Amino acid sequence: MTADSSTSDRVLPLRERKKLRTRRALADAALRMFTERGFEATTVEELVDAVEVSRSSFFRIFPAKEAAAIEAEAELWSAYLAALERRALSGLVLTQLSGLLGEVVTGLGADWAERYVATRRLVLTSPALLAYAAHYRAEVEQRITDRLAGKLALPPGDLRPQVLAEVTTTAWRLAARAWVHGGGQGGLPTLVERVAHAFRAIPASLELSAPERPAGAEL
Repeated sequence: MTADSSTSDRVLPLRERKKLRTRRALADAALRMFTERGFEATTVEELVDAVEVSRSSFFRIFPAKEAAAIEAEAELWSAYLAALERRALSGLVLTQLSGLLGEVVTGLGADWAERYVATRRLVLTSPALLAYAAHYRAEVEQRITDRLAGKLALPPGDLRPQVLAEVTTTAWRLAARAWVHGGGQGGLPTLVERVAHAFRAIPASLELSAPERPAGAEL
């Protein structure tokens, strides 16, 4: 948790602050226990016992056991969607989406960086988590699509906001995968640069062409 998030927490009503603390405690315990024992081997009952909350409290906060495991990922995209909602788009939308993702990542803090690396390593150990993460990513893409279509007043069926949404999550995956593989070396500044590099590769990739081959040349 960053200093900025601690400050913002204090302006929330007491009930919301308690709920947020419980959510963080459950997510932290989930990441620790799933990493130590395995995702499938750890039950929700063991998790709620460790945090001293009820099973019903867990499911009021998280829709599934898998959701607690990928909380770091959810924090990223929740912050991104909220920032996109506030942002008045002007100019090239792809550039706006890239810059906004860099801004959001910068604001997440070193604690988030450590949890995200651990989360992605955990996800790779479990087919159930891989499937859940893919499902969650599809939901994020749809929400980005809807926000872009609304902000840009595009007609139903226009594929451009969906393409931009999926390009955004793809650029993130490429950047984050390399960063996590390196153990998060360089911290958030390195991750932000990798994100920018991935976005810069998009237009260059669309213009990539193969050399002309003479007729009859072997492939």
